Amino acid sequence: MGDKNLQVAHADNLNNIINITIINNKNTENSRIVKSDFSLNIEYYSLFVIDDEIFNDEYFFIEKERSLTISEGVSPDIFNRFAGLNENAILQIKTFPSLFVSENHQYGRTDSDHQAYFGIVNDIKIQENSLKIYFQKLSSIPQQRLNEIAPNLAIKGSSFLNELNRTHWTIKKINLVKELCDAGFKGIISA
Repeated sequence: MGDKNLQVAHADNLNNIINITIINNKNTENSRIVKSDFSLNIEYYSLFVIDDEIFNDEYFFIEKERSLTISEGVSPDIFNRFAGLNENAILQIKTFPSLFVSENHQYGRTDSDHQAYFGIVNDIKIQENSLKIYFQKLSSIPQQRLNEIAPNLAIKGSSFLNELNRTHWTIKKINLVKELCDAGFKGIISA
């Protein structure tokens, strides 16, 4: 991920943080402040799949019962660490890269012009029955390509039906930046 790579023979802990700066950002997008300098923890990523959401606003809603639950594919370790959405969990989630996706248009696949988005979560507000997720898009990705590389992203399912076919929020212990770069999306992010 750059010219200053470091090889470590053994490490008990490894810092999976990369710093990102968006150059030539005017700091506004539809009259709102946009982060231009931030750090990402690339050990995890958030996957948001929201019915027919077009992600044009600065936030979207997701039902609590479809968020970070074991039944929605969250591992017990991730569930125990983040599902409580306490202040510390939210602070950590805000450092993860994220995929913002609307549901596939067919089973296990979608149209060639269907776009998903790579970005970050800016904030999470807990409401009575839902979560209000404030977010920032950094790049668009053809969603069908995500279907094609689903196993590399720990997106569960098959070519006939997968996680991109149902509304939910999950966190995956996968380096999303590396997987997207390996899949040919080199311009998505540079550290």
